[in-house]
Amino acid sequence: MRVFLTLIVLLALSVGSVAGEIRKGATMRVKANSIWFQDTDRLTHWQALKKSGDSTALSSYQEEVLGNWDAWQFINPLTVKILSYKPRENRVDVEMKTSGRLLGTTWSLDADALMQ
Repeated sequence: MRVFLTLIVLLALSVGSVAGEIRKGATMRVKANSIWFQDTDRLTHWQALKKSGDSTALSSYQEEVLGNWDAWQFINPLTVKILSYKPRENRVDVEMKTSGRLLGTTWSLDADALMQ
């Protein structure tokens, strides 16, 4: 009985993990208030600051790129199509699928910004 329950739990967990998998062509949602970049170098720098744990430097950089329109931040979750996924860089390149004036635009995001 114990083995049977273990198998059921493992099966349930594996099904859940496949559902949230990031793959090219998938339609996914991006979390509210995520930072969206059109320049991968700026995203890479932002990720390095975030990883460093220096919240002052991260906050300052975010203010700079958002103020210069080098990055965007949207208040609502938005729908995107995955164009590519680079797990080593924790980066996804996406196409905006939410209707509006930015429909069809392409962006680079930290993969953690996706809702799974």
